[in-house]
Amino acid sequence: MAPTSDYDWVAIDFETATGRRASACAVGLVHVRDGRIAGTESFLIQPPGNAYSGFNISIHGIDPSMTGDSPTFAEVWPMLADSIGGRAVVAHNASFDVSVLRYELDHLGLSYPDLEYYCTLVLSRACWPGLHGHRLPDVASHCGIAFQHHDAAEDARACAEILLRISAASGDLTPRAVAARHGVRPGRLHADGYCTCSRR
Repeated sequence: MAPTSDYDWVAIDFETATGRRASACAVGLVHVRDGRIAGTESFLIQPPGNAYSGFNISIHGIDPSMTGDSPTFAEVWPMLADSIGGRAVVAHNASFDVSVLRYELDHLGLSYPDLEYYCTLVLSRACWPGLHGHRLPDVASHCGIAFQHHDAAEDARACAEILLRISAASGDLTPRAVAARHGVRPGRLHADGYCTCSRR
């Protein structure tokens, strides 16, 4: 799915089964086109050995009984890559979600895709520095966004809505323009490595 413009991007959120980054057990994607949420996708993923830690189960509620018949990351990745389709990717605390993607691809011996990504944690700190906290629930509450935390699709939707609020407050409708206005450098994945999304 090729992007039609810089106004098209996708918010993403991963949940993991253990403390290892290469243990994705769920992913949510929210597609934004021309400044509006256009669709949501979510997949359960069978982590390696379908193994979970009790701590992670307590966070997101996903357990081995729910992913025993789910596709592995190797099976899900082609669908994810096609769904992202070269568009900019947005995540809250993107250093975590992008690292899950990197570790999963490293585990499979696959090259990183060439993509640009943005972090709404970094952007919200730049846009609203006076907030008491900038975790996803903190920023969502500031924006009046109700959501179920640690549900991958819900977290991705909250992230998308946060960037749309920042865009509206900034008068800029593309992630690139919003980042430039607030002095944020886009992150990037590419075949030779990556760089993080950060304040300039």
